[in-house]
Amino acid sequence: MGGSSNTINPWPFLLPALLLCILFFLIPTVNMVILSLTTENGFGLDNFKLFFSTPHLTQALYRSITLAISATIMGSLVAWPLAYFIVFCVNKKWRPLFLLAILAPFWTSFTIRAFSWQLVLSDNGVIAWFIELITGMSVTLGILYTMNASIFGLALFCSMLTTFTLYGALVSIDTKLIEAASNLGAKPFNIFKDIIFPLGLPGWIAGIFLSFIVCVGDYAVPTLLGGGLKPVLAQIMLSILKGTYDLSQAATIAIILAMTVIMCGLPLIIYGMLRRKRLSV
Repeated sequence: MGGSSNTINPWPFLLPALLLCILFFLIPTVNMVILSLTTENGFGLDNFKLFFSTPHLTQALYRSITLAISATIMGSLVAWPLAYFIVFCVNKKWRPLFLLAILAPFWTSFTIRAFSWQLVLSDNGVIAWFIELITGMSVTLGILYTMNASIFGLALFCSMLTTFTLYGALVSIDTKLIEAASNLGAKPFNIFKDIIFPLGLPGWIAGIFLSFIVCVGDYAVPTLLGGGLKPVLAQIMLSILKGTYDLSQAATIAIILAMTVIMCGLPLIIYGMLRRKRLSV
């Protein structure tokens, strides 16, 4: 009787997910690594040496990282007031409505949303028309088909994504902590700094990491809003596949993008591990 256990074996439930991960993630990733190391003389790092010795490829990598970091920073900063307002300023029964308003753009294609921003940011678009209506002067925005337009389009996506992850962290905060701090004379800024921000930080970090992953490898927004005149790495990879169909070079670019995500996300991962370790002590 003492040796019996009511613990349910988790493997039958985990097996389908593990099989899917192996078939659609692990095997393609291993194949991509093999392709990136395949050269005319067998295996080696020649493809990576060629990449870093080619100026337009390294410049595209720099643009990809710059675009991703800029859009992620802007989106993550916008997410704080949005998530804070929904959690602490909106009545509970109205929160789903506000979340639905943020979620609504996700119901349309990412490409369609990028096309719609062309209508807004163009010199004949809504913003230019509104400014002309107010001032009576014809204006030329000069935003469309620039890096700034790409950053703007991706930052909007990042703000929505990070708002959701941050909302999940903020909504779990016990309001009694805030009430107790307020009753003890803590100022609103100190309450935010000492209670809300630390407890919301895991959700914020998750949103930042997910946003950076999306932005660094995005193709649609730099093409439709940035114009493709100064391509990012994802655009060059697609042009290689459409043109020369050099799978080894395309795989090399994909591996470099993946390593970029890992290297940029490593500080966040280390910080999260140290934070959990500190809290568990």
